Amino acid sequence: MRWLFLGLIGGILLAPRADARELDLSYTIYFGGFSVAAFDSKIAVDRSAYRVTTNARSLGILDFFFPIDVSSEGIGQLTGVGIKPETYRSNGTFNGQPRRITLTSRDGFAPSVVMHPPRDPEKRDAVPEDLQLGTIDPYAAVVSLALTSKANPCEEELRVFNGRTRTDFRLSHAGSDILEKTDYSAFSGPAELCRVAYETLAGGYKKPWFGEDKTDAETRLWVARLTEGGSWIPVRLESEGPFGMIVGHITGASERLDLAERVLLKP
Repeated sequence: MRWLFLGLIGGILLAPRADARELDLSYTIYFGGFSVAAFDSKIAVDRSAYRVTTNARSLGILDFFFPIDVSSEGIGQLTGVGIKPETYRSNGTFNGQPRRITLTSRDGFAPSVVMHPPRDPEKRDAVPEDLQLGTIDPYAAVVSLALTSKANPCEEELRVFNGRTRTDFRLSHAGSDILEKTDYSAFSGPAELCRVAYETLAGGYKKPWFGEDKTDAETRLWVARLTEGGSWIPVRLESEGPFGMIVGHITGASERLDLAERVLLKP
């Protein structure tokens, strides 16, 4: 869910950016009205390169039963006609057990993948090499969303490979909305609503933890510009799960442009 919220939208041409800029974003995930996870993400870009870092952690009841603490990073280039992912890394603990993965892009070839622990063939099948070609990593998608020059970013088909799972995402525009600031969300104002459908093509759990994966379940993502003509930012997510609705809210945002910092959203 962490990378789904920040990395759904990708493969979009980038508007050129002459200035070095950095976005700091904070989010909280809720289930049944209770906070279950939080993460802070930083997106740094200049004319030729980008770097995305995220720190995620479980909260409340999830932290009690299944503690999670993960740091992730995505690095790549801005080519003037799109993005060129280079490296995606994730390092952390899941339920007290270490878990690491490194995904390195290679021109014309499937990405190089190093993971620990190794894939358990009883739990997951391998992703065939042909399904890895032409994919993007989750954080390359973050940069595409933040820098797109499109008037509306909600019309995309994404081929995402995170080192373990290959998933197709299809986004369609579902209208415009006006969101209000609440005790959960720091954002208020106009937002575009994306309807998200997905299909896991390979690498998913053979026996999902919470029953069959409901690919027909509705997922809705709201994106907005925090400043006039600024970057598109995810501000709200609603995803139907087997046991209820998972909701994500943005809780804070700030921007640094050539070392000058300003707060865009605060609780």
